[in-house]
Amino acid sequence: MKFLIFTGQGSQFVGMIKDLYDNFDIVKKIVKKADESLPFNLSNLMFNGPSTELVLTQNAQPAILTASIAIYELLKSELGFDFDISAGHSLGQYSSLVAAGSLSFEDAVFAVYNRGKYMQEAVSIGTGAMMAVIGNNIKEVEDLCKEISKESDYYCDIANYNAPTQIIVSGYKKGVEKLQSIIKENNLGKTIMLDVSAPFHCKLMEPVVEKMQKILDSIKINPASKIIIENVNSNIIKFPDEIKHSLLDQIAKPVRWIDNVNKALSYPIELIVECGPKDVLSAMLKRNIKNVNISGIFDLKSYNTFKESVWVTKAV
Repeated sequence: MKFLIFTGQGSQFVGMIKDLYDNFDIVKKIVKKADESLPFNLSNLMFNGPSTELVLTQNAQPAILTASIAIYELLKSELGFDFDISAGHSLGQYSSLVAAGSLSFEDAVFAVYNRGKYMQEAVSIGTGAMMAVIGNNIKEVEDLCKEISKESDYYCDIANYNAPTQIIVSGYKKGVEKLQSIIKENNLGKTIMLDVSAPFHCKLMEPVVEKMQKILDSIKINPASKIIIENVNSNIIKFPDEIKHSLLDQIAKPVRWIDNVNKALSYPIELIVECGPKDVLSAMLKRNIKNVNISGIFDLKSYNTFKESVWVTKAV
């Protein structure tokens, strides 16, 4: 079985998928659809920047979704690639649902543009922050977040459980920075501040839920044609109501990516393929999973490498 994964926010960069856009009509077609679905020229921002605009949540989210689906459609049209199971990290869940035929690409671009706009509005730029913590002390970091958050202005919490040795913390900037100082002082792991403009997957995003309900109510959601794993509880979602619920549920709750992947690996997975601007998830999985072939397709070189792989014939 084939497991298709899609990355979330933070993987955007100026020039993303430009080499694929220059070489394949199907990629141009998807990017053009995105431009026509939004009130601004997304492709110009993706290819020419500036990066200070691309990083803004309302721009980064449709850009990453567009890049992800363009690559997936390229694999499907040029190589006959198909998949059995899919999961997407946060924003990537929308990409999974497009690939599974549950959302149209145009509706998904429209939805994540608004999702990003509402998330940006929920917390002023510069007020929130997100930070990766790399180490073997997840429980200690959880406890520290609870302690620091006793002062409401310092609220922070776990936003993503990405790997056994990597979590992401989200919240008010001064709370995240206080946590960073304590982690460094006590040698509890390595910390990396993330290049994002809002603190996702924590209670600061709760005002977004009601607004996104209206957006999701306005678009057509079809039953998923593949096995889709949602972020919060790692449930299989198929029908429109449970798909909509899962998309709302993940806004202010943590993405339990470790559990999502383990759910997929309960099936006989032979190949994991990531589509997105960077090989963020596939690179992480390669460090933790040794008995499954894993590929990340994000540019012309990685596409050609995958094309030449024996696994392409097995994936068809």
